[in-house]
Amino acid sequence: MEEFKNIDDFLAKWASGELSDDQKKSFEQSEEYTYYKAILEGTEVLDVPHYNKEGLYQKVQAQKEKEGKVISLVPKWVYTTAAAVAVLFFGYIWPTNSATEYSTGYGEQLTAHLPDNSEVIINSNSTLSFHKKDWKNGNRNVDLNGEAFFNVEKGSNFTVETTNGRVTVMGTEFTVSSEDNFFQVVCYEGKVRVSLKDLSQTLLQGDAFRIHKGTVENWKMNNVEPTWIQGESNFTNAPLSQVVKALENQFDITINTENVDTDIRFTGSFTHGDMKIALQIVFESMDITYTFTDKNTVILVVK
Repeated sequence: MEEFKNIDDFLAKWASGELSDDQKKSFEQSEEYTYYKAILEGTEVLDVPHYNKEGLYQKVQAQKEKEGKVISLVPKWVYTTAAAVAVLFFGYIWPTNSATEYSTGYGEQLTAHLPDNSEVIINSNSTLSFHKKDWKNGNRNVDLNGEAFFNVEKGSNFTVETTNGRVTVMGTEFTVSSEDNFFQVVCYEGKVRVSLKDLSQTLLQGDAFRIHKGTVENWKMNNVEPTWIQGESNFTNAPLSQVVKALENQFDITINTENVDTDIRFTGSFTHGDMKIALQIVFESMDITYTFTDKNTVILVVK
């Protein structure tokens, strides 16, 4: 791309659709075109809000004038597209054979569409990744660390890999939650197969499965989708450690549990809209006192 002297300006205009026909034709015939096109297309699976192309372009120009020099690195020009902004905020997408990855922070949720149009809603402080090239060969595999709700299109086997176990389906709706010493799967529609090192179990609609510290638990539920999608986390006879983790992920706080038994069980829910109300609902019902040692740290003590 030797003829394009100012690469930042050029890529900003290309990403915004502002190139002339001659410029676009010349660029498409260059060796660099395939590389930059792969990066831009990689962002299309994300749901992103409407954006002001002109405003973003002006910000790029202002930043360049402030710096007084141009460094031709991909991350710099990526700021000129809203899709790329979503990539920088939620995760990273790279071309070639590397994995596509989506990540959420504390209190965040992200909806992503996979190559087969399956939909995934990723809960707070979680990461989902997959290799796009594998899907072209019918291998629908994703890796999950945290919690996500899957609405899977029918087709070949769809597999969710976690450090705790594997979930395989053909087409259905379900959630998977995988943390240290905790693994939970809930089937909302269809049928899923849960596979662990020395255990395999099939779940039908309304079935829920949990393994906590090596103990398997099964129960029934009536919800048509996970309540956390609507801003409320719900638990059925869940160990306190799971509830604490959910509170930490939602409100970006650290909860000290050294003085309480984290294996005691909680049934109920807490709202995502108000941290203090959420803490009151959970801990006061369990006769546990919570105290803030600073704005982000909570210590628990049995009453």
